[in-house]
Amino acid sequence: MKPVYIILCVIAICSTGWAQDSTLKAKKWDLNGYIKNLESFGFDKNFRNLVTGNLLHNRINVKWKPVKNYTAAIEARNRLFWGDEVKNSPNFTSLLRNENDWMNLSAIWITKSNFVLHSSIERLWMEFRKPKWNVRLGRQRINWGITKTWNPNDIFNTYNFLDFDYEERPGSDAVKLQYIFNDLSNIEMAVSASDDIDKTIAAARYFINRWGYDIQLLSGIYQKKFTAGFGWAGSLGNVGYKGEGQAFIAGKDSMNDFNYALELDYAFKNGWYISGSVLHNSRGIDEPVNDWSKISFRFSPMNLMPARWSFITTTSKEFTPLLSGNLTLVYSPQVNLFIIFPSFKYNVAANLDADLIWQSFFLELQNRFQATNHRVFVRLKWSF
Repeated sequence: MKPVYIILCVIAICSTGWAQDSTLKAKKWDLNGYIKNLESFGFDKNFRNLVTGNLLHNRINVKWKPVKNYTAAIEARNRLFWGDEVKNSPNFTSLLRNENDWMNLSAIWITKSNFVLHSSIERLWMEFRKPKWNVRLGRQRINWGITKTWNPNDIFNTYNFLDFDYEERPGSDAVKLQYIFNDLSNIEMAVSASDDIDKTIAAARYFINRWGYDIQLLSGIYQKKFTAGFGWAGSLGNVGYKGEGQAFIAGKDSMNDFNYALELDYAFKNGWYISGSVLHNSRGIDEPVNDWSKISFRFSPMNLMPARWSFITTTSKEFTPLLSGNLTLVYSPQVNLFIIFPSFKYNVAANLDADLIWQSFFLELQNRFQATNHRVFVRLKWSF
């Protein structure tokens, strides 16, 4: 698919020039993106055996509005990986492609033992919009999630909350149709394509606002399983209150699955923000394990955490206009899994941010609660 990717990239690059040709064209084109440099340092449980990783990441987003009712977009990202993480992972390149993609619009330009250059088309869609309805075709994000961290209703493109460097989140090759009844209600229908007919996803979502709450109901087919779900967002006094639930009903020879998440959040007058959420995953592990490799963080709509029950709390604060901090704690009681996830962001200059992120993992292994690994990230991001 490299020739196809090259053609699409040429269109995106040429668009950056067209967008600056005149005032008229500037109204039709929108261009933005960023360049990021991410350095990672991994340690074992005793802070030994350092493993380093390096990522130079560029993203270009182009949006085109040729006439009033039509919009098209293409978003591409280029990533250059090098270091120990590449060297120590023989199947590193196989992990780079989004599993939701039907068409392979990615290219591996260079692959060495400790060096990989990878590019991919992240979004490629066209939309036709009228006052009452709109249809979008192509690679897009179908965002049906409501809660902040775990989204059982996000059946088309589940994301990994630990992957902090992927702000845009994955998309799907799909067609989506929305009909708007009024300002408070609409219905969406979407179908996600796949090479394997058994992996096709087709669903509809009905959204309505009642009693001060945003409420949604959805149902459809997820990879041969019937699925139905619900979600809501509102408040209990001054406390935000959200929730989602999704069931997957299989045939006689398969297992049914059900995930639900509840979330509360509150913003204090002094600038502090706190949120807490609980997730139940019916197929999750409900007892301690003897091997760290049994804990998988490759998520799917039916498996949003490796454990049966998980709790998360997040607190954040903007200390100054330039400096902000965030602390996230995750705990899964039956497995005895604990994650510490603090981060700090500093605005170095206009459009230039520096981040320091830490992730430490603890787990009960062979009747002993212990650290398993630690990772430190330093990121510099310039946006344009």
